Amino acid sequence: MSSFTIEKQGHVAVLQLTAAEKRNLLTPESALQIAAAVHQLSLDPELKVLCVIGTERAFCAGADLAVLQHAVDGDGTELKQLYQAFSQVADSPLLTIALVNGPAVGAGMNLAMVCDIRLASKDAWFDSRFFQLALHPGGGHCWLLPQLIGWQQAMAMLFCGEKLNAEQAWQYGLVKEVLAADQLLPRALAMTADLATVPTELVRQTKSSMRQLLQCKEHSQAVEFEYQQQFYSLQQEAARQAITALQHKLATKS
Repeated sequence: MSSFTIEKQGHVAVLQLTAAEKRNLLTPESALQIAAAVHQLSLDPELKVLCVIGTERAFCAGADLAVLQHAVDGDGTELKQLYQAFSQVADSPLLTIALVNGPAVGAGMNLAMVCDIRLASKDAWFDSRFFQLALHPGGGHCWLLPQLIGWQQAMAMLFCGEKLNAEQAWQYGLVKEVLAADQLLPRALAMTADLATVPTELVRQTKSSMRQLLQCKEHSQAVEFEYQQQFYSLQQEAARQAITALQHKLATKS
């Protein structure tokens, strides 16, 4: 039985974790299924946004402890399989939004952090928790966390066991907004409504550009890179129509 569902609403796909009885824990099997589904969504030319949300009162409580126990005697394959869920979301060409409706713990916190935008319900909280299990953090946790909340607070979460509730997560910049749980998806849909008229290729290329430009050392490099991309977009029919429409609108006002 699948541990998630996918619903498409126009240019937005919503992936909902549905293993509520297990607080949406990840297993190697479910992680690989999620990864495959996310990859398939990236091949849909109509999609521009992917929202990830939990079920009931949990976003994702991390990895199934039974799997971790079994992995003790394994060769590490199961750990890498667990990583696939959030790695595929991290690599998605779509705009990704985590709708954190409850606890995000360990690997579940990774799943939220790899998204481009995070919205949290008032009941959400974030917990690294690796040291409680005598585990080294995994899945890029030590790389993601300080980038999002700063070195000091990342160290406090990892080494001192501090948790962040929704309000604290907002104060540290880990989440963009805090809302009632039933407003998370409506807010995400409203935020991305204007993307309906933006060409899919442009949305995906701009996200790719932002990733690549993180490696730029100088502004001049970014200018040259963006010149190539902007000139290409300027040659597309969508840009020509949008520019003509705006010119007409301005001329009408004057």
